[in-house]
Amino acid sequence: MNMSDEDVQRKLRDLFSDERLSVGSTLNPETIVAGARRRRRRRQLMQTTSGMAAAVVLLAGGVTIFTIQDKDNGAAFPGGDQLTVGAASSSLAQPGPGSSAPPVSAPAASTHPASVPPPSTVPDGPVEPPKSTTVTKPPTPRKVTTGALLSPAGFGKLRLGMSEEEAEAAAGPLRAKDWRQACVYGYVEGAAVPGPTSVSLTEADGITVINPSGAVHTPEGIGVGSTEADILAAYPGGTKNGNAYFAPISSVSAYRIALGNDGSVLGILLTRIEQSCQFS
Repeated sequence: MNMSDEDVQRKLRDLFSDERLSVGSTLNPETIVAGARRRRRRRQLMQTTSGMAAAVVLLAGGVTIFTIQDKDNGAAFPGGDQLTVGAASSSLAQPGPGSSAPPVSAPAASTHPASVPPPSTVPDGPVEPPKSTTVTKPPTPRKVTTGALLSPAGFGKLRLGMSEEEAEAAAGPLRAKDWRQACVYGYVEGAAVPGPTSVSLTEADGITVINPSGAVHTPEGIGVGSTEADILAAYPGGTKNGNAYFAPISSVSAYRIALGNDGSVLGILLTRIEQSCQFS
């Protein structure tokens, strides 16, 4: 049952004016009512302020679930004393004067496992520097310089393309002539050539083959004793045919390099690329 302020004042006035009281009271009923009114307002203000502070805490700390339990009437209001807050907001909530500290629930266990750094792959102890890798270079072709020089143009004073008359004028008479179909075979010797040399020629093309009988070498250093690797290094476009390499050196001439059973060079001759005479 709620009583108005006037009713309270009248009851207090009747009480203090009762003659049965042996001692007169110095208390004023209006003063008592006014004090009660102030306490009631203070309590309401504290409740309002507490609710606003809790709301601020909820917004700042990320509160998930909370309830406030009204101690006066036992009714539950949102944003009150009982809070479920995160760890960061729990230190901000302070109990008001004359009230007990609100229970704070423990933060929920994290559903994400703690990040564990991967095991170190660095070995214990000093790390040895990587070993240097040695690059194996292909062997340098061996240069052969023994014997006379057989150039792409000819040998001594003999030249590919010379007619029979020109060859005899330059190197002397052609010896042991032999005619086989359109080809003439023979050899020359003397100061005009480094050593005895067989030749073959035709009327149309002149000298088509120059074949020295002694040891010779080419300007690229291929000679007697050179290997197949040496030949391929000196003449990458060379092709092997049976026991000989055919190595073009110009648009019209080539070396024919004869090989022994061990793959080394036995002899070299100079020939026109297009010719029909035999290699004497």
